[in-house]
This record gives sequence, structure tokens and C-alpha cells, in this order.
Amino acid sequence: MNENRKYTSMFAPYLERFVAMKDAGGLSPRSGLYDALRLFDRFATQESIPNVELRAETIAHWVEKTMSGNKPATIYEKISAIGQFCKYLIRLGIKCEVPAYPRKPKKTYTPYIYSREEIQKIFRAADALRLGSLRYHSVIFSVPVLLRLLYSTGMRIGEACSLKNSDVDIQTGKITVRNTKNRQERLLPIIPTLQYAVTQYLDYRRKLPVKNIDNPDSYFLVNLRGDRLHPSCIGAWFHKILRDADIKYIPGIGPRIHDLRHTFAVHALDRMAKEGRDVYCILPVLSVALGHKCVTDTEYYVRITNQAYPDFSELTTPISEYVFPTIKTI
Repeated sequence: MNENRKYTSMFAPYLERFVAMKDAGGLSPRSGLYDALRLFDRFATQESIPNVELRAETIAHWVEKTMSGNKPATIYEKISAIGQFCKYLIRLGIKCEVPAYPRKPKKTYTPYIYSREEIQKIFRAADALRLGSLRYHSVIFSVPVLLRLLYSTGMRIGEACSLKNSDVDIQTGKITVRNTKNRQERLLPIIPTLQYAVTQYLDYRRKLPVKNIDNPDSYFLVNLRGDRLHPSCIGAWFHKILRDADIKYIPGIGPRIHDLRHTFAVHALDRMAKEGRDVYCILPVLSVALGHKCVTDTEYYVRITNQAYPDFSELTTPISEYVFPTIKTI
């Protein structure tokens, strides 16, 4: 078992088997469920809960003691996780009371959809980045191609930073995304403009005095030392790019680098609708490209596209408009 998942309470053997079941089912290791289970195990150890029968008042006490100051979405996620664990115990014949789930919070963040002109400004600003002094840990070398990857494919920044050289095949024009949020590999096309940027990046990268930089198992996006890029290192550079591109950034609000993924989805829907394709038919394709578990997750972008491009709804067929109704606000 992962060292970060050692449990010490009375529930330890049950938590271990429950986690093993979730792992086998393909749950992402980044899932908040694991964090919730660790919190609960720590609480159960501190409170010296004598047996594995979980009552509603025990769970309520856990929520009161550990959830103070958390956002509604976090509270919902953690209570849902313990609810799943309680149902697992019940299936084993252990007496438990499933907690009452709070109302699921609505998404309050509205993605920023960059205009096509802003995208070009971002690319130009990224290409113009320069180092004031030589710092080998700098990620500036890979930023231009990273931003083009995010916008041209819609992949998540963590997925892009996890790409290995063997995952990017210029000859066949395909990118294999392996380290995904939902543990589902997918193939993404390399469009001509992205192919040009990738080829140029690789030509410059080969000039770095780094051993095995072209090894198939080495990371595709690297810093000047040849080390893997980490998403946390990109933020400061992206904020500078926004300033240079004259795009206003508000701390804590955005726009964010993740909005390039949202913009990819909206621009793709708008373009395909203008080409005469039925949104009802193309949505599953876009869903696969984005790595969503189900099409309903992708449907959200139809609503955003309706707002960003008012004439979009006029390009959809009557059946698409019925399935994905136009809304006035997000």
C-alpha cells in the first residue's frame, strides 16, 4: 500500500480494502476521496472510537471538528467520500448510518474564454520571453510550446507536463496522453501549426548539453537542465505573458492557464458548428478529446459557447437545441 495511505484507527483494515477496491476501479490517485479517508482515520484514532459501527452523530462530530473553514465544495466532497465508505461497511454486514449529504454546491467560477486575437497575442508574448540572467532551472525554454499544446489539444497542464518523448509522435501526427485524471488513455491529433512548433522546440532542445534528452522514456517538456516541467513553475511566467499581451489579470480570479483548455473546447465547438456539423453528433468526439468520463461533463461547454458566440445557437439543429438549451447567463 502507498506509504501515504497507512491507517491507524479501528477502521484500518476496512479502509485498506476499500481503497484497494477504489484503486482497482481506476480512481485517480489525486481524488479527494483518499484525503477524506485519511482525515477520518486520524479523527477516529484521536477520538478512540471503540468499534467499527458508525453512527450519524459520530460523523456529525467529525464534520464539526475537521471541516471548520472549508469551502462548501470541499465539505460536500469529504462527506460524500465517508458516505461511500459507510455503504461499503453496510455491504459487509456492519451496522452503519449513511450521513445525510449536503446540497451539492453549484460551480461559481466562470471560465475566461480567450478570443482568437488574444490567443495570438499570448503566443507572441511567449515567443518574446527572455531571461535576464542564465538560470538552468528556468522553464522559459518550454513555455511557448506548452501553451500551444494546451490550446491546440485541450489537455490539462498536468497531462502535458507528464508527456514522455515516446508519447509525442510527429511522424504519425499523434499524441498519446497516459497520465490522465480519469486514468483513461487517449490519442490527440497534432495539427500542422502545432507540428511546426513541436519540431522547432525539439530542434532547439537537442542543442542542450543534457545526456539522454531524446531518450523515449525522458520527459518531453523540460527546463534548461533537462528536468521535467512542473505545473507549479508556470504560473509566474504566464502572468507575465498576460501582462505583455495586454490581457488584464486579477489575482484569485483570472484568467488562468487552465482557461486555455476551456477556450479550446469553445473554439472547437464554434468552428465545427460553422462548418455545418451537428453539435449533437460532435459532442461525444469532443468529450473523448477532453478526457471526460461522460458527455454530460462536456455539455457544459455548449452553454459557454452559446454565451461567447450568440449566433452559435442558430447553427445548431432543433434536436441539439432541445438537448442543450440556450441559457442567458452562466
